[in-house]
Amino acid sequence: MKLPDIGPDPLPPSMWARSVSRYEPHGLDVLEAHVVAHRMNASKWTKSSALQKIWAFLVGFVPWLASIGGFAALLGDDRAIRLGRMTPRDAGDIPFASVCYAIAALGVVVLLVDWVREGRKRTPGLRLTMTIVFVFGALGIPVAYTLAAREGVDMGLMMLPAYVMMGLAILLFILVQMSPLPEMKVQEIALEDLDEKTVKRLLMLRSRAIDTLVQRGLINSDAVDIKALKARPLGRLHIEDDT
Repeated sequence: MKLPDIGPDPLPPSMWARSVSRYEPHGLDVLEAHVVAHRMNASKWTKSSALQKIWAFLVGFVPWLASIGGFAALLGDDRAIRLGRMTPRDAGDIPFASVCYAIAALGVVVLLVDWVREGRKRTPGLRLTMTIVFVFGALGIPVAYTLAAREGVDMGLMMLPAYVMMGLAILLFILVQMSPLPEMKVQEIALEDLDEKTVKRLLMLRSRAIDTLVQRGLINSDAVDIKALKARPLGRLHIEDDT
């Protein structure tokens, strides 16, 4: 059974599983198509060194984690505040949030450089990261001004890093969006030519995506043997004869 066409710009399996709407096609064949489409990245990952993997993690996760951290510093945790585990949020949290936003801005710059170095590909995950960075900056700025106004504190340039971060996020989002689509004529590695480590990684990514779909109720675990589903060979998730 042929896998469906998911276009030249597919999301990674786990990201697709988290974001796909129940009103969009989300069958096993669509999931397998996303897994198979990810094989070049998986092959590159398995062949990279430990230092390269650490760098990829930092480049990919630091910007949005730092932007969320900046917003969290301003918003606080109401439950922890009620339990006395942390002090109520005030203007004193603004400098820490500013540092987080500055780290996120630096992370976006590194992402930009890395994106150019990697060939300026239209990467869905990169656009999603920039959206997250922008949203948590936009959410944090009014909270910071509210805290400052409540205590009569002069904001000065304390939230400048947030504005810089958001501007850089918009710039990188636009650049990625305007970049050319991947060329379909590029020859991908055939499934049977993938090495064992790459196959194991793809199956691991597929299993995580299946778990996400089960948690979201898009796969009925009462009607499907999830363990047998995960055990199906790569490329044949949607073919029942291989259970």
